[in-house]
Amino acid sequence: MTALSRPLARHIVEVLGSTGTPPARGVQFFNAGNNSLLDALDEYYLSSYLQDGGGTYKMVVGDYGSGKSHFLYCLRDRAWSKGFAVAKVDLSPVETPYNDQRLVYAAVARNLIWHEESDEISDETGLPRFLEGTLERVLGGPPTLDALTHPNYRGLVDTLESTAIDSLAYRAAVLAYFDALIRDFDERLDSLTRWLLGSNTTPDDTKILREVGVTGKISRTNAFRMLRSLVQTIRALSYGGLILLFDEVDRMSSIGGKAEKLATDNLREVIDRTRDDLPGAMFVYAVPPQFINDIVPRYPALQQRVRAPGRFSRANHFSPQIALDHLDLDENDLLLAIGEKLIPIYETAFDTALDRPIQQANAVILANVARDVFLDVSHRRLFVKAFITELARQHAGNQHLLTEDEAIAIIRGQVDELSGGETPPY
Repeated sequence: MTALSRPLARHIVEVLGSTGTPPARGVQFFNAGNNSLLDALDEYYLSSYLQDGGGTYKMVVGDYGSGKSHFLYCLRDRAWSKGFAVAKVDLSPVETPYNDQRLVYAAVARNLIWHEESDEISDETGLPRFLEGTLERVLGGPPTLDALTHPNYRGLVDTLESTAIDSLAYRAAVLAYFDALIRDFDERLDSLTRWLLGSNTTPDDTKILREVGVTGKISRTNAFRMLRSLVQTIRALSYGGLILLFDEVDRMSSIGGKAEKLATDNLREVIDRTRDDLPGAMFVYAVPPQFINDIVPRYPALQQRVRAPGRFSRANHFSPQIALDHLDLDENDLLLAIGEKLIPIYETAFDTALDRPIQQANAVILANVARDVFLDVSHRRLFVKAFITELARQHAGNQHLLTEDEAIAIIRGQVDELSGGETPPY
């Protein structure tokens, strides 16, 4: 793990102090309690099965505030370290791609991440940016016309042309995109971008696309063939495979009716296709327990794929369910471990030195009160936000050991801020 920079530390503190939700960058610096799960996913999938062309799916199950998004970020970072491409899709309460398989493809294509190793560079998303970044990495810099004869580029083209990719149009689109980047053909790039993202194309786009051998369009009927072609392309570009991270964000627990049935049917198909038709792909879906306990039993075909005799672990890595209420540390030790890691992050962010014994003791007090006042597992988020906020208050004033009454007031204030005075929805 690289050293924590001051800008990144400031970013971590700002996000945690504002919302209590994990930042997109830097979760490794305060991660605790889930290493056995990540190690098992690494050993049995990232470093072996997926590299050999296997496909699998997992469901991360946890209550509101239990760390589902945090866990997905940790898995994302592990996947990057093993040479995988990653797409992270956050499903909103008003939108789900499972109503239309074309939308599943489009969601993946829009949210495919181009990742730079440096923590100082923000990641960018979108299949076009991913292809551009890959080309720059292959060439060692931005493309120029000389790249057309560069041996690395010729090798990339030869590899794509010799790789079995289900859709010939898809392969043609990727090759044409690389060529248009090098030649700086903006109009062609725009048309190819719309096609590769699964967006609506114009008659003018159709004419341009036909000139480079791209026929048809990405539709509901061929969406999974195109997703498979995307995964095949990613592996041909020397990535280990594709990790698909879908963060539920309470969507599936609230749609109901015919939309729910359609969404669950399509979700079942995503699971089946990932396992059978997407070489080197892992589909990970983060959901609350209510989805597993209340919705899944209404759909036997989905239940057959999701139910498990036990939770995922190194000894039971076949299980599809990764339960975030069973971690390496008990709840008390987990919160204290997180708190101890947050103190030096705060110090780095503001170039200061806190009284560590006092702040460690305050972490103990706030953790205890958070569990007592807010009994479900969302007290993890509650504790993190409250502790960062209190570090800032003590840094600005006199550092002192909190009394129980002070701690109760702090936690209750955070409960109101996070939930508007009501229990947060699942």
